Amino acid sequence: MTLTDNDPMPFGKHKGTPMANVPDHYLKWLHAEISLELMRGRKISQEQQSVLDYIQDYGIENLK
Repeated sequence: MTLTDNDPMPFGKHKGTPMANVPDHYLKWLHAEISLELMRGRKISQEQQSVLDYIQDYGIENLK
């Protein structure tokens, strides 16, 4: 599942908010948390993977 700017955030504090309107600080935090889970060898959900892909496609360095 590929998320676009208009798709709703699939989970968490900002669930239902269009991805483009989810605060950058929250996306940075999610990126760190999901990446940590992966580094620990834990499986992540498809929704988490979609959000991670969205953030990486946008560019973590572009988040404020």
